[in-house]
Amino acid sequence: MSSRAIGKGQRRRRLVHAAMDAYLDWRDECTAVSDAYRDWAGAREPHAAMAWRAYEDALDREERASLVYADLVGHVGGLTTPDRKPSPDLAASEEALR
Repeated sequence: MSSRAIGKGQRRRRLVHAAMDAYLDWRDECTAVSDAYRDWAGAREPHAAMAWRAYEDALDREERASLVYADLVGHVGGLTTPDRKPSPDLAASEEALR
């Protein structure tokens, strides 16, 4: 196996790890949205307007995190064949790393 193929495998592995990190970030933001919604739903004036802004901000952060995750998943999806098996390049580079 050439060093080029091994380097390609390492880049792919980093991409998969980045996608997993992005997933965890997105899930954290989903939790923040739930928390902010609960805070807004229970808020009384004069705090309701501030709680609503916090909820909107949480929604914006969750949306950004979801877009990052979706982008990375799109790239990771290119690492498999339609039957969900690793592409030949990925399988060969993974084998070389063992």
